[in-house]
Amino acid sequence: MNLSKYVLHFFVLAVILGGCANMAQGPTGGKKDIKSPVLLKSTPAQNARNVKEKRIEIDFDEYIQVNNPSQNLVVSPPQKSAPIVKAVGKKLVVQLKDSLLPNTTYTLDFKNCIGDYTENNLVKDFCHAFSTGETLDTLVIAGTVLNAQDLLPLENICVGVYSSEVDSLFTTTRFERIGKTDASGRFSIKGVAGKRYKIYALEDLNSNYFYDQVGEGVAFQEMELPIPTVNITYRYDTTYKDSTTIDTIITKKEMKYAPDSFMLRFFHKEIKLQEFNKIERSDRKHFTLFFKKAENSVPEITPVDFTPAGKWYMAEPNKTTDTIVYWITDSAVYNRDSLTIATNYLITDSAENFVPHADTLIAGLTPRYLKEEAEKAKEESAQIKKYERRGKVKPRSNVISMMNQNGSIEIADSLIIWWKYPLSTVKEENVHLYYMKDSTKVPVKLNVKQTKNQRSFFVDAEIIQGEKYTLLVDSAAVFDYYGNHNNKDSITFRRKMEDEYGQIKLNLSQQEGMSIVQILNSTGGVVMEKKTDKSVVEFVNVTPGTYYVKLIEDRNNNGKWDTGVYAERKQPENVYYFTKSIKLRAGWSVEEDWDVKKERIDKQRPSGLQAPKKKK
Repeated sequence: MNLSKYVLHFFVLAVILGGCANMAQGPTGGKKDIKSPVLLKSTPAQNARNVKEKRIEIDFDEYIQVNNPSQNLVVSPPQKSAPIVKAVGKKLVVQLKDSLLPNTTYTLDFKNCIGDYTENNLVKDFCHAFSTGETLDTLVIAGTVLNAQDLLPLENICVGVYSSEVDSLFTTTRFERIGKTDASGRFSIKGVAGKRYKIYALEDLNSNYFYDQVGEGVAFQEMELPIPTVNITYRYDTTYKDSTTIDTIITKKEMKYAPDSFMLRFFHKEIKLQEFNKIERSDRKHFTLFFKKAENSVPEITPVDFTPAGKWYMAEPNKTTDTIVYWITDSAVYNRDSLTIATNYLITDSAENFVPHADTLIAGLTPRYLKEEAEKAKEESAQIKKYERRGKVKPRSNVISMMNQNGSIEIADSLIIWWKYPLSTVKEENVHLYYMKDSTKVPVKLNVKQTKNQRSFFVDAEIIQGEKYTLLVDSAAVFDYYGNHNNKDSITFRRKMEDEYGQIKLNLSQQEGMSIVQILNSTGGVVMEKKTDKSVVEFVNVTPGTYYVKLIEDRNNNGKWDTGVYAERKQPENVYYFTKSIKLRAGWSVEEDWDVKKERIDKQRPSGLQAPKKKK
């Protein structure tokens, strides 16, 4: 073989081997597909009339996939039975299971659930429409659904209309036409006719498209909507060959539907639900009752399998009385691993009336606590023996300490000292307060008053702004009900001064009647609030920071926001937000003019105000 033939054979072999290598590796380059599938045809055709077939086929120019059609596809009128939706190659097939209504426009609003098979490039806002009669309704009703209490947009809320004036339809009959809200709370109801409608929003928990469950949230508009209309305009875009010569004039048709900015304020009915949740005993010294609570009473309890000597417990409810700690003060009782008690408390019946309910509960120590208790006892015994071997006495372990830490107290706060367990004795003469004056410790006159819950005491004394103080509690000045007392203990603190705070002044306009004005932190927590029917409201001694302002129209003057009740056609109380944040520094006074209703409510909530975490 001559040299030229050898070179040729080598080149051919290299090409073959290179091709095989590429086949093994797969595609190694090329542009990423960013194009959405293109509609080619559909059966029935888009906007077809006199349709009788319940099967819809839509062909695209490439292979497709359908993303969660049960959530994203909105069929209107709403279907009693969910349609079957599937992608077959380049074809989308929808099989309606309900019978078709006569002389009715049907819309299949796919939103963004159709994408290509490789990159899921979406066919955005695709809607297929047809009519079972001669007329095709093409108008649109659009708007926004907001949570009435905090003006947050709500997603996946069903919004529907009825053309009848009968209000009872909302609680008995499926919507005539529907839409669903997106992440921004926006909805559009397509295929409506040029007639009057009533509109409702519904958290449709059982997917029957009408309001029939107490737990379902709703929104409603008492008045009928304006008759839907469309305004057609034309826009002309001109392209030029050069600076003076027109190349092409493109005419673009624009359709403006109305109403398109309707606001629905969504709410849940306040349900008076009161029931017992659980009993828990994670410590010998107390047990806790947990309730779902709608009223503010503390249940009395009586022993069943034990006999205490006199008063044997103290109740410590939290602010809402749905969690109540019962401190056991009788050692013969708390030394028992299990207690059976009888109690009477109120529950709500099916009509939401409070009715008494008797119950017998067992307060047993948790296995975890018993295990930890045994380990501590073993460790304590070993420590005692260790000291005995050294001829020493182990220091007592029944010492209680103040739970307060060194620091500062707010200008308007009282000095309250907290302890772990309820106190039986506080010796006022062994509690001392001093402040430093020219390096000299100056005693301050005080009175000590035990608080209602008995786990703390209040120090009544004149505490000057900006001065440094020391509170000293002598050894054995404080005893709890379990024989523990304190070692000598102290904390150092100062009361903040006025110039460490700021002030906020708001000049309100379009405020109606009694209102609640709230200063909020970035998570929506209420820092301060005032009730007022005035046009000027001031907040003093505000800690420096970034704040937001909320106003509640307190129609019934009860000092809180009230939800709506659909059965009484009662709307929730109106809520408004100041659209900007307020940044406050120490010593600053910020004054703002606020036209409460100037901005639409869907534009009011400030972007920096965080949404509350969703409950699971």
